[in-house]
Amino acid sequence: MARTKKPVPKPRRRFGLWIGLALAAAIIGFLVWMHLCARIVHVRYAEVHLDDLPASFDGTTLLYVSDVDVCGLNKPWQAARTIQRLQALEPDVLLLGGDYASADLLDRLNGHTSAEESAARGSFFAGLAGFNAPLGKLAISGDGDGDASQLALQMSASGVQLIDGGAQILDNGTDSLAIVGLGSQPADVTAIASQFSSADCVLVLAHSPDQLIGVQIAEAADGGAWADLVLAGHTHGGQVRLFGRTALSLTEMEERYLAGWYDGDTLPVLVTQGLGCEGANFRLGTQAEVWFITLRTGSSTSGESEGASSR
Repeated sequence: MARTKKPVPKPRRRFGLWIGLALAAAIIGFLVWMHLCARIVHVRYAEVHLDDLPASFDGTTLLYVSDVDVCGLNKPWQAARTIQRLQALEPDVLLLGGDYASADLLDRLNGHTSAEESAARGSFFAGLAGFNAPLGKLAISGDGDGDASQLALQMSASGVQLIDGGAQILDNGTDSLAIVGLGSQPADVTAIASQFSSADCVLVLAHSPDQLIGVQIAEAADGGAWADLVLAGHTHGGQVRLFGRTALSLTEMEERYLAGWYDGDTLPVLVTQGLGCEGANFRLGTQAEVWFITLRTGSSTSGESEGASSR
């Protein structure tokens, strides 16, 4: 009786398996790398010279943080700890630019509620209670921050002041410096601008570059330009940016003022890429960042350098 030979496995099947495993490993490695890009926070330093800055405010420092977006693997205590570590820089003013908590993709699929976002927001602000900024801790709201009165209450517990639609005057006993807040709540920029003269030094903390047009067309009480510097965020620099395209849906103004320093019709404008992420804790072609800005008296210019730390 003739024996039947057992079929020999085809080598190409094993070859295909190895290719599949290699592709899976590459994808996982790529996602891990994107997550690490989101975790490494770049501390950027800039000196900004402003014509209207009083001499007594020369050397005043601002720590500017926007788009914290606590969600998913970015926990409230981690975000607060990142900012607390920057206490070593001894900033005079802490400026927070909105969007403090959000839901990532998994949270949304699991029925994440606004109450949970509010709780995360409260935990983040509680972590800033010990942060010391001699001239104040000032903040605006973002479009995802919910009820303004509740937000203001959460902030106040840690000594942070919500300045949506208003101005905080910093007075050193000799001169004054104004910081105007343009958060997600509607604000009459024309009315705010009319409170100042063109000789006043006014810094504008805006949540999005979309608000820049309103700042540019408004005039001071004496008819001149009223703002000296605009700090904005919301864009995340596109967060995931590849071949000139971004993963986020941005407006025309947000695409135009995506990230970095701009000369907005002789008005210095900084758009930060933000500390956190929207939807998922991944970045590609962008960097998580905070800004340490030193104000100087003189012709309006800006220069920057950077350092980096991991959350």
